[in-house]
This record gives sequence, C-alpha cells and structure tokens, in this order.
Amino acid sequence: METIVESACLLHDIGNPAFGHFGEEAIKDWFDRHGIELLLQGEDELPLGLTDELRLNHFRLFDGNAQSFRIATRLHCEVDEYGLNLTSSTLLASIKYPNCGRIESDALFPKKLGVFFSEKQRYETVAEIASLAPGRRYFLAYLMELADDICYCLSDITDSFEKGVTNSREFKEEFRRICSENEVDDKRFVPQTPISNFGYEVGIRIARLLIHEAATEFVTNFDRYLSGDAPEMTEVLPSGIILKCLKIFARRFIYTNREAQRIEIAGARVVEGLLDHFGRLLLLSRAEFAHFVEKGDVLKRRGLDTEWRIFNQLSKRMLQVYQHDTRSCSDSEERICRARFIVDYISGMTDNSALETYQNFMGISL
Repeated sequence: METIVESACLLHDIGNPAFGHFGEEAIKDWFDRHGIELLLQGEDELPLGLTDELRLNHFRLFDGNAQSFRIATRLHCEVDEYGLNLTSSTLLASIKYPNCGRIESDALFPKKLGVFFSEKQRYETVAEIASLAPGRRYFLAYLMELADDICYCLSDITDSFEKGVTNSREFKEEFRRICSENEVDDKRFVPQTPISNFGYEVGIRIARLLIHEAATEFVTNFDRYLSGDAPEMTEVLPSGIILKCLKIFARRFIYTNREAQRIEIAGARVVEGLLDHFGRLLLLSRAEFAHFVEKGDVLKRRGLDTEWRIFNQLSKRMLQVYQHDTRSCSDSEERICRARFIVDYISGMTDNSALETYQNFMGISL
C-alpha cells in the first residue's frame, strides 16, 4: 500500500496546466466566454450532441486532477491503449474527487471534477475491478489527499520564510490571531522563541503529529474508509484544525503577495493568449483540419498558412489520440475531440514553455 500511495501522490497533479490553478481557471473562463461560439461554427444552434453537459464539462469544469487521469490512461499510446499501464489501485488512489463527467447534487465530494466524460468508461472499468461503488472514494485516496494537504500547506509557508515574504514576528502575530478565531491553542504548535527555520522548527513537528493521528484514525476506522464514504481526514483528526489555520494564513498573507499575484495574473493571460491562438484551429471545417492531419500539408489557395503553422506546434503523440478518437464520430463530436487535443497540449506545458510559446505567437520574441 505504501508504494501505491507514493505513486498516487506523484501522479495526481501531473495534469496541472502551466501556472497551476490560475491556468485551470484561465481554461475554464476561456471556454465559458468563447467555447460555444467556436463550436457553433456559424450555425444557429449547436449540432446534436454538443449540448451534452458531460462533454462540455471537460472544458467548463477543467481540473488538473481529472487531466492527470486522462494523461495516465489515454495520452501515452506508444505501446498500447492502456496509457501508462498503471494498476487500478494506483489510478483510483490518485483521484481525490470521484465525480465522473459531472458533479451530482448529492455527491459525497462535490468540490471538483475528478474524471472527464472522455475517460468515463476507463474509470468505470478500474472501479469495477476494485469493487468501488459510484461516487465513492478509493480508500487509499484518503491518505494521498491528507499527504497533499500537509505537504503543500507547510512547504508554501516554508518557502515564504525563505523568500522573505513573511518572518517570525509577522507569522506568530497573525497565526495567533487566526488560531484564536478558530479556538485553537497556537502554543501547542509554534515555539515561543523566534523561528529561524519554519520547516525544521514548526513544519516537521506538525507533520509528524498529523501523520501519527492519521495512522491511528485510518486503522481504527478502516472499514469506513474502505467503503469510501468517510469524510476528509482533516475534518476528523484532533489536530486537523491546525491545517485549516495554516491554510487561512497562507491565503491571507502569502498568496496575496504582490510578486506572486503579478506572476499569476501574467500566467492567466499567457494561457488565455495560447487558447486564443490555438483556438483558431477550431474555426476550421472538419475537412480543412483533416487535410492538416492526413496530408501533412496546407490547403492551397485557402489562406490558412498561419493555422497550418499553429497546427504544427501541437504534440504528435497527442495527435495520435485525436486520430483514434475521431475514426468514426460525428462532426459535432470531432469538434469536441479537437478542442480536447488543444487543451491536452496547453495543459502539458511548463510555465516557461507556455511563456515562450505565447511570446512567439505575439511576435514579442523569436
């Protein structure tokens, strides 16, 4: 189980686009504003099938965790159709929110989408292998989720100390106020002496305490976790409230840092700009785009030289997935697959590659 949880921790965030959560929001916002218009293609109403909420949710509810499952099961097709060929346990342990295609009104974990509609059949297959009921979380995913909560929260605050965004005095004053608001004794977790290294002096102590409590909780209530309907572990651990207080501190005093926000604002614009450029490919007819794909050349006398060059920036590996998915589908479904192809590519970029591509498209750099 240890190896599975470690693998799931590595896997669950690989689908995050450039600039992380701001990249996610940029993709959702762009498709909210432009998606329907582009998919209409000049028609008065959406072709049959495009009104299907499950298909549009791929973009309107885009999430890096759902993209991770897609990467692992669909976007690596060099050997066979099973992607990275991971075990059912590893795949299921990486899914925080077992919401497939849509978030039901009575969902146990309603925060986000966990699996796109395009991977619904594959998710249901691995869930059946593991005897996991619909909407239930896999028991090892609880440990992955807690590990993620502990790590990103503590590491963000550690980084803020190292970068001079916050210091010992400011942290203690504000954290004491937050703990008081939530009726928590901050002295249990924070030393009275000045903090010179947050990771060693505070972070490790809190992490060890939470790990110990989580081990006891998991073993004691194993049957409920196995059933997949237990609440988040941070909600039931005696010291889980301290993570809440740390997250509040991070939101108020780290994520609001001017430098961080400038990067996030710029990152959102970069992702939007990339979608603006690659979105030109969604304006092509199916025949025009098929000529790019099948003939490997630009249509003569059609004025599509720029679109042809934009097309050539896309991943050849992801192109294989697009070709597989569109072998026998309607024109409306092909447009959805084409949009997925573009989002797959953009969400696979690093911050630096996204910025470089955007600057190139804008003529800022060569």
